[in-house]
Order: sequence, then C-alpha cells, then structure tokens
Amino acid sequence: MTKKKGLGKGLAALIGEAGDSNLSKSDIKEINEVNERKSDEIPIEFLFPNKNQPRKIFDQEKINELSQSIKQKGLILPILVKKIDEKNYQIIAGERRWRASQKAGLHNIPVIIKNLDDKEILEIALIENMQREDLNPIEEAEGITRLQEEYQYTQEELAKVLGKSRPQISNTIRLLKLPHKVLEFVQNKSLSAGHARSLVGVEKAYSIAQIAIKKDMNVRQLETYIAYIKNKKSKKGGNKLKDPNILSLENEITQMLGLSTKIEQKGNEKGKLEIFYDNLEQFNDLLKKLKS
Repeated sequence: MTKKKGLGKGLAALIGEAGDSNLSKSDIKEINEVNERKSDEIPIEFLFPNKNQPRKIFDQEKINELSQSIKQKGLILPILVKKIDEKNYQIIAGERRWRASQKAGLHNIPVIIKNLDDKEILEIALIENMQREDLNPIEEAEGITRLQEEYQYTQEELAKVLGKSRPQISNTIRLLKLPHKVLEFVQNKSLSAGHARSLVGVEKAYSIAQIAIKKDMNVRQLETYIAYIKNKKSKKGGNKLKDPNILSLENEITQMLGLSTKIEQKGNEKGKLEIFYDNLEQFNDLLKKLKS
C-alpha cells in the first residue's frame, strides 16, 4: 500500500473560510495569493454536491446567516471542486458556501479546480469538516469507517491522515456499535459524544440514554449511573459488587486505549486487567503502545 500523506496547513488555508478564528494573518495572505493565481468563476448551476460528503445535516440558520453575508460582501473564498466535464463540477470542499450562495442569488461562483481521486476527496471533506467542527460524531465515525473499509486504511494511518490519536480514531469508530436510536440522539445533539462513548457495550443503552436526557445528566453523572446499574445487576446474579472506583478506572482505561477493558480486584493488592480487541490490527496497535 502506498504511504498516505496528511494534509497540512496549505490545504487548510486553501479550503478555509473568511472569519475562521483558526486562521492567522499569514494564512489569510496565503489564501489570497492562491486565489489570485488559481480562482475561476463558473455558473453556480454547474456545481453539484459530493454524494459521499461526510456531513449529512446542515444548520439552516447558519446557512441563512452566511447567505446574508454573501449578499453584502460576495463569496470571498472560492469553492474547491473537481471538473467532471464542461458543465459539471463536483464540490470537494465548500458545500455550505455553495448552498448559501444559492440562497443569496449568485449566478456565478469562484472555484479552485483540483484533479483528485475519490479517496483524496473523502480525506479532504473529512478534514475540512473536522477542522471546523461541522460534523456530528456519527457522521465523523461513518466517514472514517468508509476510509477504513473502502480504501483499506489501518487505524494508525487514519490517525496520521486525520491528525488524531489512534485511541481517538478507535473510540470514534466504536460509536457505530450503538443502537440506531441512540445514534439519533447524538446526531440531534440530545447526547454528546462523551455520553455516547459511555453507552457503548452497555445493555439497554437506549433506555439509559432516555433517562440521561430526561434527567439532563452530564457525562460523569451518566458514567456513575451506568456503574450503579452494573452493580445492581451483579448483586442480582449473586456476584460481589464492584467498587465504583474500579468501574470508573475501567472506563478511563477504555477511553485511553480505545479498547474495552475489565478489572478484577482480588484483595487489597492483587488483581487482573483484561483488554479486549476485535481484530489483529487493534492487537498490534496495543503491542506498540505497550512497547513505547
């Protein structure tokens, strides 16, 4: 497999938006220089969105606000596109700007044309949205999973390309193990990614999620409640109650490694730590972490 390179500041600047608090003065200068060299204008109807765009949910209120700004000042930064033919251009980055420009009534729109393959387009779309925190955690997990399954990325390669740690990648992917109704709670922001991670692998996750929303629990309160439920179940089964501190430590190690863990305490000193992995890639990643 060919080595995949991360996308650095040059690309971040290229696909940035005016007013982005993450852009320095030098970034803005670089954007302007790039635009002066490579920006073209084409009819807005020639553009069409990427069907594999990771982001599925668009905030209409924010699009309306951007639309008003575009009416006043125009579209300052071009949209990154791939040319399909003379009258068709696929949007790589900037679909929100394209939607807002339509509402603003623009007839022509500035673009930068790049010849990229599907893998590179998905990489850029993920990175652009993650840098702006535009993706909800489930959209991010689905996009990462597509890179992994369709383009044979390992979690270590994904971590390098997307600028995240390997445990972050693993914890994000694990969210897709949740029941569909719980995923919907995350997508509509009733639950945060932290809440969702606490619920992965938990029995009756949907019912517990409903209680967490109703009682407006924060993540720590939810973790405590889940520990209480697990202990209650152990008591019914005739097993010894597990120390809540041990349950909290299990969760902490799970988040740190991105792998499920189990701790069995025997007496005051002795104990056993079990780490569960789903495949050999996760096992090899764990070995590397232990050796480092």
